[in-house]
Amino acid sequence: MIPNLFRRGASVLALLALGLSQARAQSFDIVGLRLGMSEAEALQAIQAYRPDLKISRVQSAFSYSDGVQSFQTQPFLSRLLVAGHPRPTLAVYFTPPPKGGRVWAIERDEPITGDPPNFAQYTAALKDKYGTPTAGRDGVLAWDFPAGRPNCIPRPPDRPGFPAFKPSGTDDLGFLLRLWQQKKVAPADLSQCASRLHYVLSTSNGEVISRYYALLVDVPAYAAAYEAANREVEAQEAAARKRREGKAQTPRL
Repeated sequence: MIPNLFRRGASVLALLALGLSQARAQSFDIVGLRLGMSEAEALQAIQAYRPDLKISRVQSAFSYSDGVQSFQTQPFLSRLLVAGHPRPTLAVYFTPPPKGGRVWAIERDEPITGDPPNFAQYTAALKDKYGTPTAGRDGVLAWDFPAGRPNCIPRPPDRPGFPAFKPSGTDDLGFLLRLWQQKKVAPADLSQCASRLHYVLSTSNGEVISRYYALLVDVPAYAAAYEAANREVEAQEAAARKRREGKAQTPRL
């Protein structure tokens, strides 16, 4: 099992064509950013939203070993971090090799300053843009798509206001999906999972929206990518071990 892509070094790829094509067909976006976009398309969307934003490219690499020495794969774009003032904070996550470079998740975490809307106004705006949510409670709204597919990212019972996974967190979605499969809360075929848009709204005085967190994630594409990345790194590790063993010398006995 390869470690976490963004924390310790691995996670996604091998885009499931069906998953991304269906995600692309949906109307879900965050400030024009959509699942399945290339880096160039994502940069164009960010520039169209706010050309003054500062964009940082973050690269990652997979780690593997021949049993003695440690190695890394070639670095690749793993995410774009977008910041500005007043502060919108965006993170756009990309699938890695062997066939990477497509958006699989978008995060937005932002305070609302100036003249903030009240809760009813903000939720009405969300429903106008995205339609009726699949689930909603206490400032948490979620849309699952395509319609009829199961949500494979369950909400933790001890933290009902938070999604069970955040790309910027410490957990790896591939590991979580396997865990949820074992607990029978995710299907055996992860290509059947819904993708999800998740909003968490924070209020001041119980009415005015002071902050919001949004997550748009392509679960089937991530699941396929995670497995393909595992296979790719395992193949490189096996080849490295074979090379080392081929040069090994037994001492005179």
